[in-house]
Amino acid sequence: MLRQQIKNYYGFPDASSGPNGTWATNALNPDSNYAKEAASVAAKGTQWLGARDNVPHRAIVLDVDDTTLTTFNYELYSNWAFNFGPVSPPVQNQLTNADFVNQQLFPAVPGMVAMVNQAAADEYAIFFLTGRPTSQAAATLGNLTADNVGVDAGYPTPTQLFTKPPKADYATQAPWLLPCINDTAGGCNTDDYTTLTRKHIEQDLGYEIVGNFGDQFSDLNGGFSDKTFKMPNPNYFLP
Repeated sequence: MLRQQIKNYYGFPDASSGPNGTWATNALNPDSNYAKEAASVAAKGTQWLGARDNVPHRAIVLDVDDTTLTTFNYELYSNWAFNFGPVSPPVQNQLTNADFVNQQLFPAVPGMVAMVNQAAADEYAIFFLTGRPTSQAAATLGNLTADNVGVDAGYPTPTQLFTKPPKADYATQAPWLLPCINDTAGGCNTDDYTTLTRKHIEQDLGYEIVGNFGDQFSDLNGGFSDKTFKMPNPNYFLP
């Protein structure tokens, strides 16, 4: 029942899920309630940023998955059974979420490319902040911008893309994360990772984050932004 409601929301009521289903890389219906709600948040973001384009050293921060790139195609493909990879035991032709990331298969969230490009034109610094591991940084940047691999979403080249390094590399790659290094066995939890990185952008790099965009509350909690914008995502919850 819930899967069917989500398909309805994304505008694919008759889609069959699973590797042999009717999923597609461009599983995006511009007339769906999802597309309309996402575009509405983007429009509110454009309005807010446009009214603050005289702020010195202004910046925006954007999450990636289901904030700037929509992963609904993977939800259809996996039947909402997330698997980072590798699949164990191995299954022939079974793609994992990491495969979708590395093959750059995610399309842009409706309305967000225009909003971010307008922000760049208004001389905002553009920061993408994702919990994806550093090993996926190149593929993430290629999917977001344009490198002629998979989907080229069309976002401007960012000021910086922040990905999450291994805990062992915090000291050399992300020393601002050292205060939360012992949150979990893998390092910082999501709340602390995103909060401390925004703090780094503001206090160490010298920017004012005018707008912070995310689909999870853990993308938005913790301050260090003038205003937060919650993107719609009924597929999963990350604490």
